[in-house]
Amino acid sequence: MPCQHACRYVLTLLVVIVVFAGCARPTVPPVPERTPAEMAFERGVAALTSSAYDQAIADFTQAITLNPRRVEAYHNRGEAYRRKGDYDRALADYTQAITVNPAYAPAYYNRGIVYGNKGDYERALVDYTQALTLNPNFAEAYINRGIAYDRGKHDYERALADYNQALVLDANRAEAYMNRGLTYWHMRNYERALADYTRAISLNPSDAAAYINRGVAYADQGDLDRAIADSTQALTLRANSLEAYVNRGDAYRRKGDYTQAIADFSQALTLNPNLALTYYNRGAAYQGQSDFKRAVVDYTQAITLDPRYVEAYASRGEVYSDQGDYDRAIADFTRALALNPNHALAYYNRAVAWFFKKDYDKAREDVQRFQRAGGKPDPQFIADLRKASDKAKTRSKDLHKASSRKETRQDR
Repeated sequence: MPCQHACRYVLTLLVVIVVFAGCARPTVPPVPERTPAEMAFERGVAALTSSAYDQAIADFTQAITLNPRRVEAYHNRGEAYRRKGDYDRALADYTQAITVNPAYAPAYYNRGIVYGNKGDYERALVDYTQALTLNPNFAEAYINRGIAYDRGKHDYERALADYNQALVLDANRAEAYMNRGLTYWHMRNYERALADYTRAISLNPSDAAAYINRGVAYADQGDLDRAIADSTQALTLRANSLEAYVNRGDAYRRKGDYTQAIADFSQALTLNPNLALTYYNRGAAYQGQSDFKRAVVDYTQAITLDPRYVEAYASRGEVYSDQGDYDRAIADFTRALALNPNHALAYYNRAVAWFFKKDYDKAREDVQRFQRAGGKPDPQFIADLRKASDKAKTRSKDLHKASSRKETRQDR
């Protein structure tokens, strides 16, 4: 009897991917006299500092009306729009600030942040570089350009170079260690990632994101107890951290503590009921408990939220196969392979389903595809498949011979 399915690959961990360093601060240059424009500007700075963004926008607009050449007013109004999430208006104000004063580095820097938030890393890189041309000691610009190189270009060497330069300028910049750690993690250099996350935590012990990311690195090394400890500490600092619940749940799942894993994934779903990954992970935990009905429900919900979720199709197919529903299993494996023709395990698991349907030719074809993808099938399954196939062929020949003899007698 072959094994019902190969081991699963569970895409689970949530990393706090970006820590944009040095969020823009309102600029307040010295002014010799308190004109009406200046008083409006000062009110805007106070409102922005107090997170009263609509009031800040109104005050900076008044300041601009009274003094259309006040570059800082455009810049700060752009910052108010950025914090509200109105990126298009923020971009317009930062661009106008640059028009008024093309040598104003903060506007390039903050426009770069907005482009990065919009996923336009090419323009973000251009703006960060211009900010650094104007101000070579701009540590925040080095950090954020490093983030753009990492996320947008996957140019990890340049990202590291920028983080290193930021640390030359400020050796105690926690954000630089945090983001350099993330780049090392992307490079799968977990030891250096751990060292940087630990340094970031020593500089800023209240940063939940650093604990979350260090927990991910520990999990990747198989140190699940430390991964759980870091996620727990992150939750102490940030009680509603979705990432911490998801990652701790995955660590518990990998330890075989499915009950605690399900509790964490369920809590994560109360925070965000529309995250396909969390339904998938909880489904994997239910599958670990052999609660196939609930596993199917969660995998199906993951697919509803993300119809291109390859692993959800593959895992639901495994559950169907475990339940003996081979037609549905084959349909799910086929869908997973349509989305990702390089999904080796889907070929193997579909081969198992074909085996139980006694379609040995198709089973053999899928095993061959699995092997071409570098997979190593269970030797017992191969032996069982060969034996069953040979037996079926012998039976088919015997039936053919019997039919031929019967036809000959009838002819006589």
